[in-house]
Amino acid sequence: MSDKKFGFWRSVAWPVHRNELKKIVSMGIMFFLLCICYSILRNLKDSVNLAASGAEAIPFIKVYGMLPGAIIGTWIYTKLRSFFSRENVFYILVSSFVSYYLLYAFVLYPNSEALHLSSVDTYLRGVLPSGFSGLIGMISNWSVTLFYVISELWSVIVLTVLFWGFANDITPLPQAKRCYGILNIGSNLSPIFGGALGLIASSLVFVSKSSDPLEQSLTSSIILISIFAICAMGLFYWINRKVVPFEPETVDSHAESVKNSNKKRLSVRDCIRYISKSRYLTCLALIVLGYNIAINFTDVLWKAQLKKQFTPDEILRHMNQVTIGIGCIATVGGLLFSLMVRRLGWTFVAILTPAVMVLMAIGFFSFIFFDNALTGFCVSLFGVTPLVMTVYFGSLQNCLSKAGKYSVFDASKELAFLALPPEARLRGKAAIDGLGSGIGKSGSSLTYQALILGTGSIALSTPFIAGILAVVFAAWIYSVRHISKEFKVKSAEAELQAASVEEEMREEASQLS
Repeated sequence: MSDKKFGFWRSVAWPVHRNELKKIVSMGIMFFLLCICYSILRNLKDSVNLAASGAEAIPFIKVYGMLPGAIIGTWIYTKLRSFFSRENVFYILVSSFVSYYLLYAFVLYPNSEALHLSSVDTYLRGVLPSGFSGLIGMISNWSVTLFYVISELWSVIVLTVLFWGFANDITPLPQAKRCYGILNIGSNLSPIFGGALGLIASSLVFVSKSSDPLEQSLTSSIILISIFAICAMGLFYWINRKVVPFEPETVDSHAESVKNSNKKRLSVRDCIRYISKSRYLTCLALIVLGYNIAINFTDVLWKAQLKKQFTPDEILRHMNQVTIGIGCIATVGGLLFSLMVRRLGWTFVAILTPAVMVLMAIGFFSFIFFDNALTGFCVSLFGVTPLVMTVYFGSLQNCLSKAGKYSVFDASKELAFLALPPEARLRGKAAIDGLGSGIGKSGSSLTYQALILGTGSIALSTPFIAGILAVVFAAWIYSVRHISKEFKVKSAEAELQAASVEEEMREEASQLS
């Protein structure tokens, strides 16, 4: 149906036709439940890791844990997708995640002292320099490291690959342009609900009788995650019975070919080789890598400035304020996404996130590099020091960049995937989403390790980080510009095809009448 049937405010707030209501609402609720699980997991993994291994272990985990984890997770998905249907793969992977979390909460964590490699920890700390304390903690506290990695993989495998892959399979491009912003509202609101539920779970002591408050919170939170995941699987089952059978047969043709043909097997190597032969997919990969590299580089520098300016209590309070800002801005962005992509075009929406990050980075690095020269200006005009300006520029960049990811970046990326044929979409999404996040985070962490070891501190490595970010932003913006040309052609073809189908349906209806 034509978007002209909507009024202005309806097209902004709820551009959904009545016959699409069941599908969009059910998909939105399912995505909301899955995002709440990740919001709780994200806080849990950081708390458990900081208590056991310390913050020094995080860069090592991202390099030596997340990258292998992303590769293995993508390999498992491609293998399962070759042998099982889309629906069964969803059940297998989500239930596997939930089973591991329950195992960790009730078996691994309570017995962590007996399971961890205490003797190895003692030996390595005696023979290695103190700079290796993070790596030693990652190895000796292996169960904590594994929990951190698998919790982070929930975002990569369940949210990105499984959910958005399913959404792309059952959503034609014209409908996606109207409705993907609405689906993203679930991810925008979930941190607020996830944080509140995490606080409630920490006060519930109805399962674990341990005197350790962290273990009590962990147990209650994992039970909540399991309940939400089971509800999401039930909703997924209902969608596949009540929504998918009535969708137009313009989607998931590759799934049918897998089911009815010789079941051509997918491999990570084949997917990467396939991407390298397509400039469109290569640019999509650069976009995903660009965001993950940029956000990890700027996040570490921003937290270093927070540590200089605030006490630990003030840091927590300030980051909570930033999180609230992220949720509010992301929710507004999600509501406006459909209007922006239809009125201003895909290119504007896709380039919005890197453009904002570039502008904020200019201010952020300017106050770092020229703090002495700008002291008088900042004090006379704003009444604060350059360090305070650096903190708030970094906070604003963190807020806008993460809100942009949750509201416009992810949705515009999925629209770009929808412009591809089914096989290219499946192969490209499996490799780009599965590996792009892991490689981006691990690559930036590995670069940080090398720079800190080479220069001696984060502060001395800042000029090199600024140079790397300039190259990353340039490649990101160039990739968006290249994709936009082909996307316009594919989008126009999809619109014409949808209009042709609608015209045929009207003619058939008039003949019947």
